[in-house]
Amino acid sequence: MKIGFIGFGGAAYGLAKGLGQEGLTGMCYFDALWQKPPNSEVILRHAAETGAVFKESIRALIEEVDIVISCVTGSVALPVAEQSVAFLEKRHLFVDVNTASPKTMEMVGDVIQKSDAGFVDVAMLGGIPAFLHRVPSLASGNGAERFKTAMDPYGMDITYVGDAPGQASAIKMFRSVFMKGFLALLMEMLNGTHRYNVDAVVLDSITKTMEKKDFLETVRMQMVKGVVNAERMSHEMEEVIETYAEMGLPSVMSSATREKLKWCSKMNLAEHFGGDIPDSLEEVLDIMEEKSQ
Repeated sequence: MKIGFIGFGGAAYGLAKGLGQEGLTGMCYFDALWQKPPNSEVILRHAAETGAVFKESIRALIEEVDIVISCVTGSVALPVAEQSVAFLEKRHLFVDVNTASPKTMEMVGDVIQKSDAGFVDVAMLGGIPAFLHRVPSLASGNGAERFKTAMDPYGMDITYVGDAPGQASAIKMFRSVFMKGFLALLMEMLNGTHRYNVDAVVLDSITKTMEKKDFLETVRMQMVKGVVNAERMSHEMEEVIETYAEMGLPSVMSSATREKLKWCSKMNLAEHFGGDIPDSLEEVLDIMEEKSQ
């Protein structure tokens, strides 16, 4: 089995380095910046370190390998697929590891599936410099299971999530809504608590609340109660926003919270559920989906 990288920046270098340590040989790469300093100097150094061999074109690379890994940027993921598809055969897997929207991955998948090659949408959920090829990854697409089977012997941490292009990237994107949003919420909250020297008290109070139930039950309770009480909670956020204004601190996340609660309250879910708290998270999400369309 031979692997070729289209694009040999930091991500491709990390993957190649880790796979080489596992004994994989015969790797090659094509990078449009290979002759443009300062990129060229880094690329050549990384190629020498990993033993990856330069190929003069995408076509030359594809003809040499079995697995093609597109490792460029999300903005050029589709053009790279369009340049590659004419040279792909049934034996090939075209693996896109770029950070891109689910829609972009669907479009890349549509292009690749014009050939007989398998397509794999890969979402990497950690930092490659730390994990190298063992970075936790999600894979979807009609070639995802093949890719996982091929790479398992080399220690790659791949979780198959489905056959549809875009599924892996969607999981990464929606996960980021929480993970990065959570960080932003912490920043906003702690900037306020620190002004009043109540960091420890507030964090201890939240800890006790969060530890009462497991995370999934906390999610369910927050959602089933929240959709019924969204209007009241949106008004309560006005006081929060005013407090931050008085302190001269930004309240971007609190303002966004107010707007999201207002959006929810317009669905009239309190009326829909007769003022009662629903039991099922699935029921809440289904009715929100229905009313949002």
